[in-house]
Amino acid sequence: MVSLSPAVIMAKGSYGQGIAETLTLSNFTGNTLGFNLIAEDVTTKDGKRIFVPAGETPGSIAATAVFSEAQVEVKPSSNVSVRVTFTIPQKTNLRAVAAVFKGTGVAATKGTVGMVASLGTLFIFTLSDDFKVEASPITVTTQDNASNTSFEQWLTNTGTEPLMPEGAAAVLTAAGTLVGKTTIPSQRLLPGERLSFKTSYPTQLDPGHYRALLSFQYEGKNLTSSEDFIVQ
Repeated sequence: MVSLSPAVIMAKGSYGQGIAETLTLSNFTGNTLGFNLIAEDVTTKDGKRIFVPAGETPGSIAATAVFSEAQVEVKPSSNVSVRVTFTIPQKTNLRAVAAVFKGTGVAATKGTVGMVASLGTLFIFTLSDDFKVEASPITVTTQDNASNTSFEQWLTNTGTEPLMPEGAAAVLTAAGTLVGKTTIPSQRLLPGERLSFKTSYPTQLDPGHYRALLSFQYEGKNLTSSEDFIVQ
């Protein structure tokens, strides 16, 4: 196994500001491993996250990367630390960049296939207060003999800043009485990114008419939607 820490770095800053961080890669395999250090911008396309080579996107943050080492070698059962510095361009729409340890040799062998290890730390920057989210209608999948009732809602980050909504799903009777709640696992949304947020009610519901109430909190704001459903 090979690990890199920290995995994610969140930073609030301003245009022109620099950030420096020490990254530590640990090698728990039996092989000596080599890595090249590179940076890639992280952006979104059609609602999905993509990685772009440094300098290919206007306002590239990755193009500003300065590593204390361009290449490293890590012996078995040891680790190595590298310092990386990024400077946020004065004009950029990007909010994320990855510092990548790109493997140059075989880390392990599975059958006849050699596996090369490449790991990255994700840097996420918040530069303003433009936090916006749009939500799709709630999809309710009612319970059956194999599974409980589940709820799904797609959220799209329509602002310029990254965010991480924290959500909960409440089940109400038709009369508005609370039956119970369950949390919705959080996910990080980059600007332009669209992700599905899902959860399942922890127990079986009695037959009847219900209302699902899904609520998300992010950066001091609330987003709430509802959907009626019937359990047979």
